Amino acid sequence: MTAADFSLAGKRILVTGASSGIGRATAILAAELGAQVVLTARRAEELEATRRQCAGGGHLVVSGDVTDSGFLRELLARGAPLDGLAHVAGVCPIEPISGFDGRRAEAALRVNALAFAELMKHLSRPQFRAKAFSAVAVSSVSAVVGWSGGAVYCAAKGALSASVRALAAELAPRGVRVNAVCPSNVETPMFAAGAGRFGDPAALLKRQPLGLGRPEQVAAPICFLLSDAASFITGVNLPVDGGYLAQ
Repeated sequence: MTAADFSLAGKRILVTGASSGIGRATAILAAELGAQVVLTARRAEELEATRRQCAGGGHLVVSGDVTDSGFLRELLARGAPLDGLAHVAGVCPIEPISGFDGRRAEAALRVNALAFAELMKHLSRPQFRAKAFSAVAVSSVSAVVGWSGGAVYCAAKGALSASVRALAAELAPRGVRVNAVCPSNVETPMFAAGAGRFGDPAALLKRQPLGLGRPEQVAAPICFLLSDAASFITGVNLPVDGGYLAQ
């Protein structure tokens, strides 16, 4: 193995949720590593801001809703053929179970888990992807650790992590690798919006020996898993958590 195996040069990578946070950091790093990036999220202006920060050329912005099946078909038709997918789009509903709303829960499941499953349905077909293909989903330590108010989010990320293992087993014979990274608390707009509702922020960060994470610290392992350097890795849910799960 050489340094070239860690490069994404010549690869075309789709990044969902690329308008901010971990998605934006992933798109920027993938471009720096040589990839052409297909950026998608609902906010077109923020996607353009991401594209302007991406090195190189040939990057494509396609704004839309990843829970819309018609949009996903259009997105893949415009972006194909792809060498990799980073599914970063997600939402984090926080509420006690006494406030459970089935429609909101279904919406969270669609964004966090079902959109990834539908993307993989299409990307299992060779017309949309390269022969060797890597998919990376952003799950969470909440797939395995519970917290007050997190029942819906934990369930959605748990479903995503479980589907990664199943898809890895199913698609390996087709040359498709499927993995996930599982961050803990990371300094993103989503974390900032919900920090007060998670509980005492200081208490939260005591669970992370390495402190609050940065989006770039999650983007790095995502890009590693997209690269040829990870060609023998599939079905993994990789904690990227500052030591959260070590406690």
